[in-house]
Amino acid sequence: MPKLSICIPAYDMGGHGAQFLAESFERLKQQTFRDFEVIVSDQSKDDAVQKICAGVEGIKVHHVWFRDGPKQASANSNNAMRHASGEILKILFQDDLINGTDALQKMSDAFSDSGVVWLVCGSGVTRDGQMIERPMVPHLHPQIQFGKNTISSPSVLAFRTINKLDFDEELIWLMDVDIYKRFAQKYGAPCVVPDTLVLNRLHMGQVSASVSPELRRKELKYIRKKFLPHETMKDRIQYYKQILKAR
Repeated sequence: MPKLSICIPAYDMGGHGAQFLAESFERLKQQTFRDFEVIVSDQSKDDAVQKICAGVEGIKVHHVWFRDGPKQASANSNNAMRHASGEILKILFQDDLINGTDALQKMSDAFSDSGVVWLVCGSGVTRDGQMIERPMVPHLHPQIQFGKNTISSPSVLAFRTINKLDFDEELIWLMDVDIYKRFAQKYGAPCVVPDTLVLNRLHMGQVSASVSPELRRKELKYIRKKFLPHETMKDRIQYYKQILKAR
């Protein structure tokens, strides 16, 4: 059983998926922390991602097909987690990158405290995989479930396997903030590693760049109904603000 399982939901990504994954593997191969496995859940129509996984050396990579599953990151991430065997699950989207050779060591060290259930780390965005823009230290916003994302993408998230929560497969745009809210409700605030350990890649094929106002409104209504038993006045105000933005 490895200490850490890195769970990567993958697909062809308009022909760029294999290249992005190969770059991510290179970063993982440079890590000083070695007690990890990589699980790639693949929904690609071709075998380019599979070939990258088969050819990688120096790290343990398990490729699993998920072509018949729902074509969305939430379901694909859940499938990757189902095939993981590590004590800690670390989400990493295939177009994002681990930053720094000691990134996984810092995450593992944080979990040496038995009281840490879930963890989020600092992040930035990148266009070329090198230059870091807009670095941010995550914090939990009380109305995060309505898209007030003060934590960043799921790639900053890690948690103990025994405390695992699945992503809600009804969600696309709000899949990350929904799971952050549920972790907070069940286990309290996350452990925050402020260092910029993850880079979120900016590119034309990002799912977030193609989210329609209709989808935003649909998911906001779904989220509100989901958390309605605990709704506060501030929750209600934030909900209506986001609904207005989605027009």
